[in-house]
Amino acid sequence: MRLPVVFALGLVACGSSETHDPQADTGATPRDSGGRVRDGGTDGPVDAGTSSHDSSRADASDASSHACKRGIATNTPPSAALAGTAGAPGVTWWYDWSTTHDGGSAAIEFVPMVWGSADLGAALPAGAKYVLGFNEPNFKAQSDLTAAQAAADWPMIQQPAKASGALLVSPAVNFCGSATDPSQCSDPTVTDPYTYLSEFLADCDGCEVDYVAVHWYNCDLPSLQGYIDGNTLNGGNLPGFVQLDKPIWLTEFACDATHSVADQKAYMEAAVPYLESNPHVFRYSWFSASNIPNALLANPDGTPTELGTTYAGLAQACP
Repeated sequence: MRLPVVFALGLVACGSSETHDPQADTGATPRDSGGRVRDGGTDGPVDAGTSSHDSSRADASDASSHACKRGIATNTPPSAALAGTAGAPGVTWWYDWSTTHDGGSAAIEFVPMVWGSADLGAALPAGAKYVLGFNEPNFKAQSDLTAAQAAADWPMIQQPAKASGALLVSPAVNFCGSATDPSQCSDPTVTDPYTYLSEFLADCDGCEVDYVAVHWYNCDLPSLQGYIDGNTLNGGNLPGFVQLDKPIWLTEFACDATHSVADQKAYMEAAVPYLESNPHVFRYSWFSASNIPNALLANPDGTPTELGTTYAGLAQACP
């Protein structure tokens, strides 16, 4: 199982991620669970470039379909208490940074992740519809792969996924550093997620990548909107992931560990309607793990926290 960690570098990004060893880090440096460093910030405009990969099997129009989007990133299998009911939309999918899980409500879809190179070749659960790619490979403290290395390894994810009929979600990324401090990045010349994914897709020419996955831990709606959609036309320095022309999975988001439950709730109530209405966002998952205690959606006994009740009850744009 893997756990996340929290950190913030600069004004643009902060994050929390997961690893095999559950640990919490709530310092000011980007870190993920297991003491592994994760995101950072950027100090200038980013040129993400273009990719030459083959067309994916998932058309961007899929993102505007009526598929339910809401999920959870957690090391604790969600109980039926978070599933949809007549009175609350609930959550429809979850993942735990691994290819397998033990427990969880059958009403909530489990999505496997091939976290890093050590997991290549792992068996996928029968009936899996999607497979998540490497976790924050641009971080030394996470799966630690350059874009070229991730592309070289991708066929070992793609082959079993295709054999089972599953669609493929790209490596999940965030800012690993900045031009002034790239020390936590797997490739110190690539500190932003836009460039990393663009290079991955270009290096993985001929690969199948149906969706792109991203993480974000700033605690305000405008920065989330800028991160996903881009804000350069409004004077910002975020080019956005829409440029990659693939449906987007926001597979980790929450406020960082310095924020109160009230802050988490306010951000959630602002972010979820945006994510539900954004045609470019195919799925999203709130980060609910022990290194951000105030973001937890469930108590140890599986009952929803106040935040979990809020998350399950927010309006959804699906049947």
